[in-house]
Amino acid sequence: MSQSTLQNLKNDVKAGRVPMRGVNLGGWLVGEYWMTSASPAWSGVPSDVANHGEYKTMEYLGHAKGDNQFKQHRDTYITEQDFREIAAANMNTVRIPIGYWITGFDNQPGGDPDGWKVYAPGGINYLDRAIREWAPKHNLLVLISLHAAKGSQNGNDHSSPSDPGNSHWSQYPENVRNALDCVEFLARRYNNDLSFLGIGLLNEPMRTTDEGILKQYYYDAYGRIRTFSDCMLTVAPLLYQQGPYDSDWARFMPPPQFHGVRHEWHRYQIWGYEGWNKDQLINYAENQLRTDMKNWKGNWLFIGEWSIASSAAFNDDDLRRYARAQIAAFSESPGGWTYWTWKFYNDDGSKNGWSMRAMINRGLIQL
Repeated sequence: MSQSTLQNLKNDVKAGRVPMRGVNLGGWLVGEYWMTSASPAWSGVPSDVANHGEYKTMEYLGHAKGDNQFKQHRDTYITEQDFREIAAANMNTVRIPIGYWITGFDNQPGGDPDGWKVYAPGGINYLDRAIREWAPKHNLLVLISLHAAKGSQNGNDHSSPSDPGNSHWSQYPENVRNALDCVEFLARRYNNDLSFLGIGLLNEPMRTTDEGILKQYYYDAYGRIRTFSDCMLTVAPLLYQQGPYDSDWARFMPPPQFHGVRHEWHRYQIWGYEGWNKDQLINYAENQLRTDMKNWKGNWLFIGEWSIASSAAFNDDDLRRYARAQIAAFSESPGGWTYWTWKFYNDDGSKNGWSMRAMINRGLIQL
């Protein structure tokens, strides 16, 4: 694919003519132990520490050990070969979770202005390589996701909280200002890169996040970034607001006053669906899930995360049908989708439903 063809793809995705069809590189630049427990990142770290995420792990290890362990992890977990395989599977987008510390600064006094220094440095070099080398070489677009904001927007391991289980992001203005600085920094850094599609402004803010502060953050981020860039921006509601009638999100940042905005849902049939059997799950995907997509009236929907992993007992034929049903439902969302996740650490040959790579290799997800 030539540069002009990749530019045309980006233009088509931004204009809604072509949906994103892609996958998350989960656990790479924001560590998640449950997906990468075999990685050198966690060597010598008790599981009860590792399960809290990258901050607590680096705090435990210290830079003398932790920097090298996370370097080994970043070097080996995702490589150019993964981009080659993603492209070969007919996908056009990778969504890359990052943490606020990737910028290498925190210009907001108050709270813990040195928190970013706890992390292993150098993550930005890997993001540079993904956006400037691997993605354009393999004709892929990159959507960056601010997965871990200062203060944590959800308290979960994938937001790397310093206070596990608790979310403080919206309680302190310096945290919100830091997030604004972070997304502006990333948009400026990559604005002229061919594979850079845009930024997910905040991943999975939980119920404890102040909705008014969250919406103002989105307005402010849009205002800052639109002064120099027309990159795509995705806005996520609170994590429990994943339906067409939740709050007033359908009227939030409407076109034509606002442009290039996607509304991001994460529709997992996992939590809250315990005990459902395969037939119930397939029926849900074929009916309710598709209906919710059709009934959404706001900015174009983007399904930033979904999976065919579940606690139900599926045979291969049913799992294939379940994947088809979800993909068919998501075809109602003009923004497209990105699966969670590309792979687990060393999961070659696995039957793990969380691993898109494994599911594609077994013929269970067909694109």
